[in-house]
Amino acid sequence: MSTQSTNLDKATSWDNICFPVKEEKLQSLLPDNYNLLPSDRQRAIVGTMPDGTQHIFALQSDEYTLIPNQLLRSVVDSVAKDYTIDARYSTRGDFSINVILPDSLKVGNERIYKNLIINNSYTGKSPFNIQGSSIESTNEEKVKVSYYRQICSNGLMGWADEFMSYEEYFNWLANGQPKKYLDALKEKVEHVNIERIKKEERILAETFHHKGLNLEVFKEHLTKILRKFIVQKDSVTGTVYNKLVGVAMPTDADVQKVITEAGLPKKLATLAVERLRFEEKELETEANLWLVYNAANFALFNGKSALTINERFKADQKAFNNIAAMAI
Repeated sequence: MSTQSTNLDKATSWDNICFPVKEEKLQSLLPDNYNLLPSDRQRAIVGTMPDGTQHIFALQSDEYTLIPNQLLRSVVDSVAKDYTIDARYSTRGDFSINVILPDSLKVGNERIYKNLIINNSYTGKSPFNIQGSSIESTNEEKVKVSYYRQICSNGLMGWADEFMSYEEYFNWLANGQPKKYLDALKEKVEHVNIERIKKEERILAETFHHKGLNLEVFKEHLTKILRKFIVQKDSVTGTVYNKLVGVAMPTDADVQKVITEAGLPKKLATLAVERLRFEEKELETEANLWLVYNAANFALFNGKSALTINERFKADQKAFNNIAAMAI
């Protein structure tokens, strides 16, 4: 069955994505003369939209735990006073929320802003995650740092921050991006905590599901993660960005090849090339790997596609790693 292509809607206020949402027994929503056959999915996730209509986003089992965006808003408000948001969301009930802080980083001639990306879903099909990782695998002591780039109004995920160091990340790329970080290590990478990496391999394999959650415990854990993120300064990803700035892409063929090999669908790859040419003129600079990655990111989150938000982030991660590999 094909899925309809859509553009993601945008919001710069919590109010647009914090509409009332609740779980209701499906039987209670049906006329009295309807009887449900036995099924494990008899709880409806119902949202009351700003225009007064009610949307049923999904049918779930008794194990499912709804995470309302209003809960996320209350946590962010409790730890950050000076911030803005820029969200992307679909009418299907998928949300990607950029929480943008004043702290910034200079990349080439640009300044990008510290950003926390929270992905949530009312469908149950996309996992809840913070900076691209399930909440169980998010280390409260070292949260990945994402950035927000104003020229394209997009959040850039801190993909390289899963690694301890800049050297470890490029070593992993040079070894063909093995699924296990331990396989990527070389003797030249010093002071590597092998036990930490073994643990990370285990927890990164886990997927967070909306099942059997205690929302109070969840809220407490999420608050600790956000507090740590607020004070964290270092970012391996930020260092990688400046590396990408220094690698030029001289020909149209090279640009097209890099974007295509990053795995973007054909229409989005075409949009990425168009965006790249726009930014070259706007920034008055020649194409480089930094602009190529941003063009791919822009296309993924602004282009019309059947990809879910979660699938767009997976494609963005692949694009980032493949483009960064060109800088080796």
